[in-house]
Amino acid sequence: MNWYLAVLKNYAGFSGRARRKEYWMFTLFNIIFAIVAMILDNVLGIAMAEIGYGPLYGLYALAMLIPGLAVSVRRLHDVGKSGWMLLIALIPLIGAIWLLILMVTDSNPEENQYGANPKEILDREFISSESTGDTVILLVVIWMFVSDLFFTLIPKFIDSYYSEEWFKPVNALMTLIWAIIPIGLAFAIKDKSKQIVLFVLGGIYLVYGLYETVMRFIE
Repeated sequence: MNWYLAVLKNYAGFSGRARRKEYWMFTLFNIIFAIVAMILDNVLGIAMAEIGYGPLYGLYALAMLIPGLAVSVRRLHDVGKSGWMLLIALIPLIGAIWLLILMVTDSNPEENQYGANPKEILDREFISSESTGDTVILLVVIWMFVSDLFFTLIPKFIDSYYSEEWFKPVNALMTLIWAIIPIGLAFAIKDKSKQIVLFVLGGIYLVYGLYETVMRFIE
């Protein structure tokens, strides 16, 4: 939580560097709070039926836009890349994978043109081992796995746009694409046991995604 608050304190700071733990901890809590806002929209009855969320989620997403961009730029700086590299995400599929790899790449060990290695800056509140950073990445992937499972099962219990016919093949293809994420992350960490877990999760995604994609298109 401290890392999430640290990003907010540096709300519009696009200069400097952000290590992997800072970026991924912010991402993890940002996803959690966004889902909470979406749930509140639905509980309070202010969600728009067409999209499944309402003003609370919209306001939160708007508030997090600048700090999210800022920490992403600083994360790219940390691996020696310009913040403009964010634009590679506009390249279909390949761009997103390339950007993900950059975001999970370890910090440049020495000082670069964007500043000193953040791991070498002594800060008692945030110092941690590299294995902790790997654990954070693993937790993010597990969270993505659980959230994807949730949005796969929810159409079976709630009559909403998730159960619309057009959404089924899209969801199947997205599941297939998401299989690449844990597999890609597995190559980015050093702990062998965590690599195995990521490969297993990626394999489950891949098999399920292939099955869903084939079945949807056969239908």
